[in-house]
Amino acid sequence: MTSNTPPDPEVLRARVEARPVPFWDTLGIEIVRVDEPGHAVLRLPMRPALGTRRAEVLHGGAIATLIDAAAGGAVIALIGDDPDYVGQATLDINVSFLNAITTDAIAEARILRSSRSIGFAQVEVRDAAGTLAAIGRVTYSIIRK
Repeated sequence: MTSNTPPDPEVLRARVEARPVPFWDTLGIEIVRVDEPGHAVLRLPMRPALGTRRAEVLHGGAIATLIDAAAGGAVIALIGDDPDYVGQATLDINVSFLNAITTDAIAEARILRSSRSIGFAQVEVRDAAGTLAAIGRVTYSIIRK
């Protein structure tokens, strides 16, 4: 693949799927789309176990976890097949909650800037109707050999 050839979305998605996170399975986080380097869209299906005291409202901690997961997926989509890549770790996460979510949550993450050892992501979380519910900013350490 040359730098002028857009990456195959299926290859990008496979890269994210090849690095499974068991906690995603526990919460039910699903990959919706990974269609370009540094971009990932994930979904968290709403269910009462993820609710607040009002079971129909998605808990803020679940939303923050979805933001972290989406940013992590975007980092993996950016790294590609780098043989020196070992893993990644969240260094910092900031979440601004704008609206309650009572449906599935969809998080769209984009890497804003990255270097060999660090990546900065912005994540927007929307409900099923497309209403912006939260904005997150995540800093990841990119671990290499």
